[in-house]
Amino acid sequence: MPNLVKAEARGYPAPPVLYSESRPGPGRGESDAEESVSLRDILAILRRHVALIAAIAAVVLALTAWLVLRQPPVYQATAQIRLADVRRAVTGGIEGAALEASMGRTTDPLLSQLEVLKGRVVLGQVVDREGLRLRSVTPEFRVGRLEGVSVQLPPSSFDTVSLRFAADQVTLQVGGETAKAPYGAPLRAAGVGLTVPSRPASLEEAKLVVVTRESAISALSGSLVPRPQEKTDAVRVEYTSTDPHLAQRIVNASVEVFQEANARAAQQASRRRRIFLQKQLETTDSMLAQAQLSLSNFRSRERVFSSREKFASRQEGLMTLQVRREELAADRQLFQSMAAGLTGSPAARDRALMSVASYPGIAANPAISQLYTQLSQYQNRRDSLTSGSMGSTGDHPDVERLNGLIARTEAKLVDAVKSHVSVLDARIAALDGLEARNSNEMQTLPSAEAEEVRLVQRVETTSKIADQVREELQKAHMAEAVEAGQVEIVYPAPLPGSPVPARKGLKLGLGLILGLVLGGATAFMREHMNSVIRHQDEIPELLGVPGLAIIPRLSNGNGSSSRFGLPAFLSRSNGKAHDAEGSTELVTVSNLRSSGAEAYRTLRTNLIFSQAVRSLRTILVTSAAPSEGKTTTSSNLAVTFAQQGLRVLLVDCDLRKARLHKVFGVPREPGLTQLVLGHNAMTEVIHSTPVDGLYVMASGTLPPNPSELVGGPRMANVLKALSAEFDLVVLDTPPLTAAADAAILGKSADGVLVVVRAGQTERGAAQHAVGQLNNVGARILGAVLNDPDAKVPRYGGYYYYDYYGSEA
Repeated sequence: MPNLVKAEARGYPAPPVLYSESRPGPGRGESDAEESVSLRDILAILRRHVALIAAIAAVVLALTAWLVLRQPPVYQATAQIRLADVRRAVTGGIEGAALEASMGRTTDPLLSQLEVLKGRVVLGQVVDREGLRLRSVTPEFRVGRLEGVSVQLPPSSFDTVSLRFAADQVTLQVGGETAKAPYGAPLRAAGVGLTVPSRPASLEEAKLVVVTRESAISALSGSLVPRPQEKTDAVRVEYTSTDPHLAQRIVNASVEVFQEANARAAQQASRRRRIFLQKQLETTDSMLAQAQLSLSNFRSRERVFSSREKFASRQEGLMTLQVRREELAADRQLFQSMAAGLTGSPAARDRALMSVASYPGIAANPAISQLYTQLSQYQNRRDSLTSGSMGSTGDHPDVERLNGLIARTEAKLVDAVKSHVSVLDARIAALDGLEARNSNEMQTLPSAEAEEVRLVQRVETTSKIADQVREELQKAHMAEAVEAGQVEIVYPAPLPGSPVPARKGLKLGLGLILGLVLGGATAFMREHMNSVIRHQDEIPELLGVPGLAIIPRLSNGNGSSSRFGLPAFLSRSNGKAHDAEGSTELVTVSNLRSSGAEAYRTLRTNLIFSQAVRSLRTILVTSAAPSEGKTTTSSNLAVTFAQQGLRVLLVDCDLRKARLHKVFGVPREPGLTQLVLGHNAMTEVIHSTPVDGLYVMASGTLPPNPSELVGGPRMANVLKALSAEFDLVVLDTPPLTAAADAAILGKSADGVLVVVRAGQTERGAAQHAVGQLNNVGARILGAVLNDPDAKVPRYGGYYYYDYYGSEA
């Protein structure tokens, strides 16, 4: 590099030459660094917005505390029931055997019963029984104090109720009707009935409303919670309310209605099975009577009463075939009746489906049993979707899909029944063929004896079938007579004596956590909306130029710092301290071992080792906006190059707001303006400094048209002359967004250095500044991240360490 060669020729030590540079390849270390940087970034964001996070957390915590303190006490009433098969215990295990065989092991009976408890049918009966459509609007009055509440209004009606309490009587007003009665006597008006046991203290009137039946059912479904006890058939039914009496009434009414509904459903199932078996018994008895009559007539006509011992073996085999055929015929008749019911009218099909489980022998057919099990599952799932507080309507996609599955399964069930009838026909035909062969073999026997054998076998076979049906019918009668269901109330709910623990500490803790989470989210949102440059990693990606150095907060020798980091020092020209505005010292002169001085030496080293610096004779220093530290950077950079042994000239090209003469304590005039206009010679406008090898040229008189002055041919000639005289010329120019001077001079300079300030320089302004330089063809060396307010550590990107410590 020519300027370095000149420095070495004068006897100055030349800077070290970097021949090669090795970079570690990507590996685990880089991944760990990225992870740690990411964590530091998060912590830095939280640290920057700690006040905002604390304020949001305090507001949320205060709101949570206000809600917790205003929350009324809540009481919980609990009853326990037991879902045991009482009917099977009473009937000796004869009830439900066929249903269990058909249902298989695919359903959970306990959960199925709990779905019924939470169903709208049971809850609707509880609402009607306890008058839960009546709600209090007056906070001081609880509906639980009322007795005998009944609401006999249309389900969708909504009305207001007024209760006025006098000394000896109470007045009920519903709509336009009014009723009066003493305390403890029933009242009824416009379909609303109730009893007020006693006069409420310090209350003259209470307002109530009658809500719709569906609203009352939905509210009840949301607060009534059945909890199965693990590894038992016991269930705890809980209900919470601000009124302990109401909670007790609702829980007890719910389990009682559920018990009654379960027993009623079981009796209805037993009644349907009994009716079916009665019809089958009538048919079987008719067949038996016909067979007995035929045998009696035959014996009377043919007078055949001899024994059949000699034909015992043949007769026994033939009897076996006959018995088997009659059993198949009976099964065929049963399944044929079932098929007729399934293919009949919708009412007949529903009755047939409900009584499929009670058909004798249904469990012996796996296909039909499996289809019925699948159909039951689909129907249970549909009922679950359409019941409860969040029940779906009939046009819901899931409900429509289940309706389609149910329809297809019913069709498959009908086909399976018909197929089974066809199979039975084939088996009967096979048995008929076998029987025909045996009959042909017995043609040699006396025809009268053979006919007697056939009639006797028919009577015996029909008698066995009749006995079986009669036995099943007797069991059905016993099951129907049992009034108990599967629900047993272990103990009803007592009146809650104390409210449920409010867990105020837990709620406040959750409120604090929520506040911190919201505060953190708000901090990250504000950070995301922040458009300033924060750390060096953004420079290459955002501006497309390398980040050459980070300049930390500058401090003087006493450890104090200032915004520009330039405490006072004595000028070589006059040896006096300057005024407060200019009494700033270059950190590269006053404190060589500080982190700031080391940062500027790092900037100098990066420029020396840069490929672009080989042809540099003039370096232009500018920034995107004012107050970003370009003057500080240009001054200290010029000092570090002078300390390297170069003759360096620092020129104040900021002809709008000149500052270099104050920094170095030199007169502003004459300066650059006089030199360009030819009013003074070069030796008259260049001033020496206390730093060996460093010279300063002030701005001179501030012209009215700075852009025309720096953009003219005289300025270009001046720069050529200065470059020939000095090893390096550093130009301090105005910000790019404030004036076009830097862009005009940028195409004449050998390289441009852009200064940005962490936490202040807008990304758009920095991009616009670099774009201006690129538009004029300027050669951008890189960017310097100036951090006079120590914002970079706050953003978690970098931290500074004083390597030399505080040595004296």
